[in-house]
Amino acid sequence: MRLSTPLPVALLALVLGPLASGCTAAEVADDETSEDNLSAEQIDTKRTEAIRKVVVVDVEVSQVKFVRREKSPVKSPSSGYRSPAGPSLYGVDWFQKWPGGVSADHNWDNGTEIGKRCMWAATLRFEAIMKEPPAELKAFLSEYGRWSGSFYNWVDDYSKPESFGNASSASLWAWRTGLSKWITGAAKDGTCFLPTKKMVVEYVKACKTHQASNNGEMEGCRR
Repeated sequence: MRLSTPLPVALLALVLGPLASGCTAAEVADDETSEDNLSAEQIDTKRTEAIRKVVVVDVEVSQVKFVRREKSPVKSPSSGYRSPAGPSLYGVDWFQKWPGGVSADHNWDNGTEIGKRCMWAATLRFEAIMKEPPAELKAFLSEYGRWSGSFYNWVDDYSKPESFGNASSASLWAWRTGLSKWITGAAKDGTCFLPTKKMVVEYVKACKTHQASNNGEMEGCRR
């Protein structure tokens, strides 16, 4: 039987309320599902892809915040990623910004959950950018023989409440002429500050200028 009059506003709100106040499409897509029946490899794959969805949406956005508390894969990302065009990322480098935190530590197991998630996010952001590296980077590598485009994966971890300050940016730094650092910031709220494609371009320009006035050495250039 059809109603001849509209539903009262209060009743309409009651009916539609759960739909109107529900999760956004992105939040629904990121809802956590059970890992109970998955193998260790499947769990790591699932967690990797959940992080990837967040960090590759826009490689020009540095600050990324996860819709939910995605967990890091158990395995280390130390093998990183090597682009067919040459640039590569590898390693684990923790700098924990609280009393007693490790510095220049390369043991994956010493990372925090937030730090590990940011290191995986950094790896997946690098992969997304370097599948087709910026033209400026490719040109620089073709003319500058002292650097192959290799980066080391470094996380400044401020995730604990007692940390000195908080993460606010990412950076790129030539630790040595032949090895640069891909530096991510891990914040207390779980935010990761990741290098962007624009930062890579600006880094190349800075290093090109730096080496020209430093006897061909990149060491010390930064973005």
